[in-house]
Amino acid sequence: MLDSALGGHIDVEMTFGDGLWPVEIDAGELELAMLNLCVNARDAMPGGGVIAVSATNIQAEGPHGAPADFVRLSVADTGCGMPLDVLARAFEPFFTTKDISKGSGLGLPQVYGFANQSGGRVTIDSEPGAGTIVTIPLPRSRREAERAGTGSTEARIPPARTDAERRGHVLLVEDDKEVSALTRELLNSLGFSVTHVSSAEAAMDALASRPADVVLSDVMMPGGMSGLQLARELRQRHPGLLILLTTGYVEALADMKDGEFELLPKPFSLEALAAALGVQAR
Repeated sequence: MLDSALGGHIDVEMTFGDGLWPVEIDAGELELAMLNLCVNARDAMPGGGVIAVSATNIQAEGPHGAPADFVRLSVADTGCGMPLDVLARAFEPFFTTKDISKGSGLGLPQVYGFANQSGGRVTIDSEPGAGTIVTIPLPRSRREAERAGTGSTEARIPPARTDAERRGHVLLVEDDKEVSALTRELLNSLGFSVTHVSSAEAAMDALASRPADVVLSDVMMPGGMSGLQLARELRQRHPGLLILLTTGYVEALADMKDGEFELLPKPFSLEALAAALGVQAR
């Protein structure tokens, strides 16, 4: 997923210590956090560079001041770095230095939320011209790992179901390629087949050629038709079609009536997506 999201001008180096301790986390939230951090790192290196991902066992101060065991996950880049005024607002929802078409300002707040819900924390070390290191210490779990020692990657999002297990077909309308890549993987893991388009106009064409059981659409879309306008048009043409709208910009839904459409706020987890679709995450 990172290979397709980051581009050929970015090198990714991964270093993992021996005997890493188990941690208890939401695998989907971890993948989204890693994607957010690596995309931020990529955008800080428009001319190319290196992203170094590492994990190691450490001892650090725990929640009550006593030493505790953590697995320290870090993402470092060789990019432009952040000045102090930007660094101070890095975890502020909707704060971004990118164009609105390139960043929602929700990436680092999602990482912050993931770290906190996992019992950890997140810190950023950055200076202009000296790159950025984001560090997430995750508390060691004293429970035995379910498949310790097997060499498998069972902590990842569950594998996609076979065609015989498919729950239906989803038309995904999303113009951000990183978000669409992760969302497709989440949908596949829940047992749905997916057609992806990047505009409302393309969604209309896609539905004409292949019916869908669900339309999952971003609200802020390129072109002349927003996700909300698309949803209203589809509701008229296909009254029984399940339509889910997703956005990180609450103000983009100022014109939506209460209860008109179901909303899945960004960023969302595998469990939240499953609940919105009325299925169980396995």
